[in-house]
Amino acid sequence: MSTVVGTAIGERGKITRGHLDLGEYPDGAIRSPVVIATGAEPGPVLWLQACIHGPEVVGPLAIQRFLKTVDLGQLKGTVACLMLANPLGFRGYNRLTPQDGYNLNRVFPGDAEGHYSYQLAHRLLEVSLATGDAMLDLHSGGDLTITCHYTLFHNDGSPQGAVSERLAYASGAPNIWNSLEPSLAGAHFAAYTKRGKPALIVESGGGARVTEEDIARLTQAVFGVAQALDMLPGEPPKRDRYRLGADAIHMKATRGGLFLPFVAPGDDVVRGQHIADIVDLYGDVVQAVHCPVERAWVGSIRRPHMPIYNGDQVFELVGTREA
Repeated sequence: MSTVVGTAIGERGKITRGHLDLGEYPDGAIRSPVVIATGAEPGPVLWLQACIHGPEVVGPLAIQRFLKTVDLGQLKGTVACLMLANPLGFRGYNRLTPQDGYNLNRVFPGDAEGHYSYQLAHRLLEVSLATGDAMLDLHSGGDLTITCHYTLFHNDGSPQGAVSERLAYASGAPNIWNSLEPSLAGAHFAAYTKRGKPALIVESGGGARVTEEDIARLTQAVFGVAQALDMLPGEPPKRDRYRLGADAIHMKATRGGLFLPFVAPGDDVVRGQHIADIVDLYGDVVQAVHCPVERAWVGSIRRPHMPIYNGDQVFELVGTREA
C-alpha cells in the first residue's frame, strides 16, 4: 500500500513530491512541500520533519542531503519528509508562529478549534501518527541561540518510550536526554510517544548561521535512525561515551545589555562557576551569571555578544545523570 501525504504519493523505488495543506491564508492554502522516499522493499514508515521553528533551516538542508544520497535499492520501507512543519514561522523567520505568537512545539496535542498554532499542532499530530511508525524531528537552534549536539526523547517506561531511547542512541549524538519535564509536555515528540509510537528530536547548531558540521550531524541522524529501524543495512553509529541529561534549567537575564559568555554549547559546568557577564553600553558588568546547580552541561546558549532584554533566556543548562 502506497504512503500518501497530501498530494504526494509514494511509488516503490522512487522519490516523489507534493504538498500538504496545513491551514488557510485569507486567499489560499498554507502548505508545506512533502517528499516521499520509497524503498525497493516494504518496511516501516519514518516520519521526518523540519522547521517546526521557522529559523531552524539545517533540518531541510539535511533532509535534502539524505534524499540525494540514500540508496533506494537498499531502503526497506518509506521516509515521509515534511519540509516545513510551520510554514508561517519559516516565512516570517520566527521561532514563534507570527499570526498568534505561540511556540508551536509547546501546544501539542493541539485543538482543532483553537488558535492557529493549536489547529496546526492538531493536524500535524494526526497526519504524522496516521503516516509514520516512528518520528524524527530535526532542530538547529534558530537565530537567537546555539545548541550543542543532542537528542531528546520521552521515555516514561512505556514500550514506545523504550524504543525512542534506543533510536536516540542510534542518532549519533553524544548527548542523550530523556526529558519528562512539564515544559516539554506540549512538544510534538512527546505527544507522538504518548499516543503510542516512538519519536525523538535531534538538535545541532543555531546562532543565525549554518555549518557543514551541523548539516552532517542531522543527516547522519536520519541514516542512523533508519538503520536502527532496519530500514537500511549496517549498524548505526556508536560512541565510546554518552553524556546523559536530566531536567533542564532555563536561565533568564535579570538585566539588559550585551551578553558575554565564558562557556560554549556542550561544556560541563558546576555550581558557582562564573559562566557569563551582561554588560551595559559603558562596558560595566550589570549581571554576573553563575551556574546554580551541582553539575550540568550547556544544552544551549544565547548568541554571544547579542543585545538582550531582561527576561531573555541566556542558558539552557541540562542536569547530568549517571549512565
